[in-house]
Amino acid sequence: MDSPERTANPQTEKLILWSCFLLLCTVVGLVYSTYQDEEARLETMRMNEKQKEATFNAIERQRDQTARYIDRFTRDPEFVRDQARERLGVAEPGEVVIRLEGGAALAQPAPAPQPKPASQR
Repeated sequence: MDSPERTANPQTEKLILWSCFLLLCTVVGLVYSTYQDEEARLETMRMNEKQKEATFNAIERQRDQTARYIDRFTRDPEFVRDQARERLGVAEPGEVVIRLEGGAALAQPAPAPQPKPASQR
């Protein structure tokens, strides 16, 4: 005698099992895809954070350098005198100032002449 609980068609049961399997695969695929997208977004955020931190450190170094520079201007009169001479061209009475225009170009060695090819000699 057949039990009343087993009245479903075996093909219907297979269809239901395959449908559940496909649904599970779809859900796993969507979760994995979302996970990859979030990982990429997180990596981009980490890169931005490192870049901002590097910029912040550079600004902090520049701020510290400026603070030391200002401190030297307020405490060291010889530094102020040297800066005035270099930047403004100020000289003390009796000194002779000689300024060369294009002095930076003279400090660099001239490029070596290129040998001419044998066909042009």
